[in-house]
Amino acid sequence: MPIRDLTEGDDLRLNEVFADADTPAAHMARSLFRPSSDSPLLRSVIAEVVAEVPVGAAAIAESPLHPHRAWVHVEVASEEQGHGQGRELFEAVCAETVGTALEGLDLRTRVQAGSPGAGFAQALGFTPLTTTRVIKVAAGALPPSGGGRAEDLEIVATGSVKLTKAFLAWYTAVNKDDAVGPLTIGQVNNAFLSEAVGAHGAALLNGDAGAAEDAGLSAFAVSYAREADQSGAEITDAMPAPGDDEEAPTELIIGSMFETREEAADTTSELFKAAVADAELLLARLSVDADVVLEVTSGMPVVSALADRLVEAGQATELYRYETLTRPPTDAR
Repeated sequence: MPIRDLTEGDDLRLNEVFADADTPAAHMARSLFRPSSDSPLLRSVIAEVVAEVPVGAAAIAESPLHPHRAWVHVEVASEEQGHGQGRELFEAVCAETVGTALEGLDLRTRVQAGSPGAGFAQALGFTPLTTTRVIKVAAGALPPSGGGRAEDLEIVATGSVKLTKAFLAWYTAVNKDDAVGPLTIGQVNNAFLSEAVGAHGAALLNGDAGAAEDAGLSAFAVSYAREADQSGAEITDAMPAPGDDEEAPTELIIGSMFETREEAADTTSELFKAAVADAELLLARLSVDADVVLEVTSGMPVVSALADRLVEAGQATELYRYETLTRPPTDAR
């Protein structure tokens, strides 16, 4: 099967042969299908049955926030799947990384749980690392609570130094299974809290369940504008969640500062329960008048516990879930 470097215009040809992406995560992964470049560092290839009639593509890209691994995405037109083209594309794009900083890095990919893509990735040697769920909370599903704690809610600018420092500590903690590199305040703000990635509002909740470094800060929330250009965000490391196009729900990241503590894994402690209650209070306040969607990973024990309870109680709906899979570099296998 002829495989060549992906060039300008090939992304449009691929869109014509691929079925519509069924999740926003899949749509974002396809944005890796662009010509190879050195800044950002990316290598990409495309397969064609005849000239200008592609059947699939593959790309490997650097991950600036996680410098010890790289993202990989391989996709083949549905009618061509099962004939080995995907493996050929994967091997071809891995060969393209030789001599670059991508060579020798662990690989990550995201797939919808239970999908053919998940089976394909596992056949290539990828194994599960983390699970992500996207849940939706309907407006008013959580009655406002907290009574006398109105003074504990603080609305801040997304560029707030206090918010950015809290986000950095939280992001590092919840990604302990996928270690981040040394990050600056500026990198965190650009990747998650800037206008370029759609961040347009933030709130802090003060309380006793926060991390020691941020005494009094219990949880934070950042909302994202769906219509904003998120091309400045690192592919699949930023966490804007999907929603219903018609209702245009608010998209949130909710972080509990208790998740930065080592004892966060103890789900029986009173402090853990207090942290869950604080995260729920913040979510309730922000979902009074608008539907809300948020992304919850298995690395977020507090927000995961809250999501479990809300789904079980019928106060939230799971829209979909996907897996982040990992594989060591080829020369390490």
